[in-house]
Amino acid sequence: MRKIIISLFLLLPLAAGAQERYRTLRLEQVNDADTLNIGWIDTQSPNAAHGIALVNTYAELITKRAQYRLAQSEIGMAGNNEISGEMDAYWEDLRKTYTQMLQQQGLGAEERKEIEQALADIDKNKAETRRQVQSQLELNANAGRESMAGLDPSEFTDERLLLIKNSLKKYVLGGRLWGFSSARDFRNGFAAVARKDRNGDEHWGFVNRAGKLAIPCRWDEAFNFNNHRYYSTNVWDRPEDEDDRPWTTVRKGNSIGMIDSTGVVRIPVSFARTYRSQIVFVKTAKGELAAVQDAKTRKWGLIDREGNWYKQPFSAGELEWDPDRRCFIDADGKEIQL
Repeated sequence: MRKIIISLFLLLPLAAGAQERYRTLRLEQVNDADTLNIGWIDTQSPNAAHGIALVNTYAELITKRAQYRLAQSEIGMAGNNEISGEMDAYWEDLRKTYTQMLQQQGLGAEERKEIEQALADIDKNKAETRRQVQSQLELNANAGRESMAGLDPSEFTDERLLLIKNSLKKYVLGGRLWGFSSARDFRNGFAAVARKDRNGDEHWGFVNRAGKLAIPCRWDEAFNFNNHRYYSTNVWDRPEDEDDRPWTTVRKGNSIGMIDSTGVVRIPVSFARTYRSQIVFVKTAKGELAAVQDAKTRKWGLIDREGNWYKQPFSAGELEWDPDRRCFIDADGKEIQL
């Protein structure tokens, strides 16, 4: 069966009930020289419809180009002698293996008979396999010819695709596309983005609604700027605060802390990274507090909004906030006295 596997991005119709008006575009790159693949569009702007139409045109042409290239490949494969050579090599290797098996000492009569029969059947099996493969290649080639008959390669040349992509810039935030390795949707006015270093490791920062890189990509991990207004079950969308303060958790190496929306470190990036990796402040009778694990002792304690210990590390087990009882509890469910 023919399969077309296409690395696509965003086709907009707009998602109903989306939390944010700014939608992320993940655009297929035209060629190796094209490094731009990420942008955001304001779906409520007066010219949003034009931008969306352009994105969908781009997606359609990228799809056609992928179909055309697949068809070319299928037609070329039908006359590829390398495939026949690889099949012949496989069967000859199998012939040598059976021959060597027959030379082994202690073979039983029944076992020897089976190996000799398998050796005798090699030429017949090789011919049948060749016939089946060639038949499938011809079917694929015919399907490829049918696909190519309905496609005009002048529609999706690199030059035209790059022209459409360049025209799209005036519809996206900041009037530009970015070459990020990863990007997430906007939350609380910021979208988390990443760039790879020479080793292929991603480092995260944030783009703002003006389409500018507001916080440089310097963190090994960064959570969204979230709070209770944006709660969902998605790992990137869990509330980090009970209020609307725009802070978020970041990680450097095995240490976590928090930054504000200007990129300033508010909670020192010095606490232990845990499986959940987020610092979550909650409102208590003693002020806003968060449970964190000390990097040195590996014990849990409570910190205030300045990142200072309100309750020094004391618990070997994780401390959690119980929203029903409105208190911190230890691993045994016992309330922590503040």
